[in-house]
Amino acid sequence: MNTPVTGLLLLMLLLLTLRLQELVDGCSCLPVHPQIAFCNSDIVIRVLVTSKKLVSSNNMQADTIQYAVRQEKMHKGFEKKKIVEDVYTASSSAACGLELETNVQYLITGQLGVQGKVHIGICNWIVRWDNLTSLQKRNLKLNKYETGCSCQIVSCHSLPCSAPAKSQCVWTDMATEKTPAGSQAKNSVCMKRDDDSCHWYEEGSASANENIYYSEP
Repeated sequence: MNTPVTGLLLLMLLLLTLRLQELVDGCSCLPVHPQIAFCNSDIVIRVLVTSKKLVSSNNMQADTIQYAVRQEKMHKGFEKKKIVEDVYTASSSAACGLELETNVQYLITGQLGVQGKVHIGICNWIVRWDNLTSLQKRNLKLNKYETGCSCQIVSCHSLPCSAPAKSQCVWTDMATEKTPAGSQAKNSVCMKRDDDSCHWYEEGSASANENIYYSEP
């Protein structure tokens, strides 16, 4: 093999190694509406975090953090796991691990892994219970998020937004308020009407957010 070809192969290998290192070192998540996080999760629970410990791995996998929790209320997943006593997250934020405080109540959305372990990370909807809005708590209590899982929430990042299809609600917080924690995330749920069309609702009424100006599809 001649020298130029060898050098090119080495350069390609170096670039590939650097790219893989970027993927390993970073964790990024697309913003999602709380209803999407709810619908895409196996488990949604309100818990009190009671303790924390590092769990060392013996098999090439990264270490994990095990949080012991006291389950206060299960909002989703009872048919899969009746009681959650521990949740697990990566020990590094670069691997999407997150830090929870002990003696604090959280709403946690997570996924069920092997042996029924509940795994959580930065990309899940994890929030102090006291930081939820009254309408978010109401939507959880009355199962409105779950009822709305048959609807599709699509994100709009700049105005004008495309008009929604019948089965869609357009999430405009990033376009109108420049934050994923805007009024629709805090107060609205996307649910079906009697004609099977999906619309934003707040406290049982159509949300003012659906009066946004849309472009033609």
